Amino acid sequence: MSHDTAAPSTPVERLASLTAALATDLDQGAWLPGPLERALAGRLLLACAGDGQFTPDRLRETLWEGSVALAHTGGGRLARLLAELYEVTTSSVPYAVRHSVLSEAVRLLERTTAGIPARDGDGF
Repeated sequence: MSHDTAAPSTPVERLASLTAALATDLDQGAWLPGPLERALAGRLLLACAGDGQFTPDRLRETLWEGSVALAHTGGGRLARLLAELYEVTTSSVPYAVRHSVLSEAVRLLERTTAGIPARDGDGF
């Protein structure tokens, strides 16, 4: 029996897949966000604190702040997540459809900022 699955094709599907993969890697210690990644994740969360919304401008500023180093730090994982977030926030997908994946991305960024390598018994 084949378990082949199609690669995620929409921005929301790609962000959901990437967020889940990064969270798993963080849980298993395969991804240990460094100081730059933690600082940029924290900067983005702080920028969104007032209204809780990722915006293209906020994501662009965060990616710019990381510049070239972010593309190489940690294998570029956070840069890729931010790029996928940017694509989702600029897509025409209704907020209700993308809400859960954006919420998962927030939780992952919070863990990244805090440097939390693995979930404990209560889910974090």
